[in-house]
Amino acid sequence: MSWFFTTGGTLHHNSPSYVERSSDQALLKLLSEGEFCYVLTARQMGKSSSMVRTAMRLKEQSMEALILDLTAIGQNLNAEQWYDGLLAKIGQAMQLEEELEDYWMDHLRLSPVQRWFQAISEVVLPRVEKRLILFFDELDVVRGLSFCTDEFFAALRQCYHARIENPTMEKLTFCLLGVATPADLITDPRHTPFNVGHRIELHDFTPEEARPLSRGLERHPEDQSRALEIMNRVYDWTHGHPYLTQRLCRAIVKSRDEGSAKALVDKVCEQLFLSNRASEQDDNLLYVRERLRRCPLDQISLLDYYSRIWKGEKVPDDEHDPLISELLLTGLVRVEDQALVVRNRIYQHVFDHDWIERIRPVAEVEMPDGTRMRIRSSCSIGRTQASDICLPNPRVSRRHAMIQKESNDQLWLIDSDSRNGTLINGRRVTTPMRLNHLDVIQIGPFTLTYHQPGAVSQDKAGPTQLHRTVLDMED
Repeated sequence: MSWFFTTGGTLHHNSPSYVERSSDQALLKLLSEGEFCYVLTARQMGKSSSMVRTAMRLKEQSMEALILDLTAIGQNLNAEQWYDGLLAKIGQAMQLEEELEDYWMDHLRLSPVQRWFQAISEVVLPRVEKRLILFFDELDVVRGLSFCTDEFFAALRQCYHARIENPTMEKLTFCLLGVATPADLITDPRHTPFNVGHRIELHDFTPEEARPLSRGLERHPEDQSRALEIMNRVYDWTHGHPYLTQRLCRAIVKSRDEGSAKALVDKVCEQLFLSNRASEQDDNLLYVRERLRRCPLDQISLLDYYSRIWKGEKVPDDEHDPLISELLLTGLVRVEDQALVVRNRIYQHVFDHDWIERIRPVAEVEMPDGTRMRIRSSCSIGRTQASDICLPNPRVSRRHAMIQKESNDQLWLIDSDSRNGTLINGRRVTTPMRLNHLDVIQIGPFTLTYHQPGAVSQDKAGPTQLHRTVLDMED
């Protein structure tokens, strides 16, 4: 019965392996009552599957429910093209293509966001009898657009407030889905944050919610007891993670191994997730790893948080801490009793202490635009693409400077006989200089900030080979 389980992609609304959670009921109830909702959580938690199922049930209640996949609109677009693309999708779904296109072209004096919302208000809503629910899926892709989308989310919020003066707007409801936090939606601190609607939390399956999946593990009618035993062992490993649970169950069905339920599940789990080769191939494990590695935030502190959680230390949940929010969005951790814990035994095994130490940078260099360059060993600085840290400006030499790592994780800045010199905290670098946390490096017009929290300060550090060499040079 491998067909019973679905791994990857969106489940059909009547899929036999769909697990209904309390969040499904809450989402359906709130949207049918006209409330704004948002489902912002990690990948492969069942957001899109829940959306499809909810949209189908809303249609059964004679409501209009449209799903707008923002990845299908594209990213290499300007604001005019993006809003027009969104409107075209609605027009196709509601057979209003010509009317909406005419409205768009007749109101060119308006900004794209004004035109979009007025077209919805003046053309679409009059055709809606009961209610129109717009689902915006893959919301996080807007952060890759070439223009700021703060005004889009501000306009969504305004639609909610406009209901007071315009009863027609009661017909319009939105549901936002993606890998983001509410703070990500409106990033400009001068604008009011996105603070309307209800947040729908998607949690892992509970043991009771996951139990019906055991039907797909039955090879014969008399296998019910063994299937439940297998399902319980699967839950021990996945803690009800939607993707991991479905994938492990599917692999177990395909396996021809016999033996005890525990031995069978453990063997398949080892082959599927825990071996070195498997952990480099599974889509979910790769996503978690790459999301952590490419995080634009302070990766050293992020991994310090996770290391403490992995060791069992208590790290409280704090929605105002961007590092905590990022850890939750990777899907690597979950909240239990107001503190963070590793999400499941599979993650506990794969993303262990050795893995943390392998990817942990020794230090980071913060660029002028706020991005961070991770340093795990020595690195070069110059104006060409061949440099590890590229600073494209004529005042920067081709091989301007380098950061050299010592065996004790001390890093030193060395000027490579550059034409315009290198400064640390306003002091010119003439001999190798030890870098300390929050040192300011000036190279040409660029100001870089060095980050190495927790490192031993220079006055407490013992002499290194490079330090002794510098002293010899000065003598």
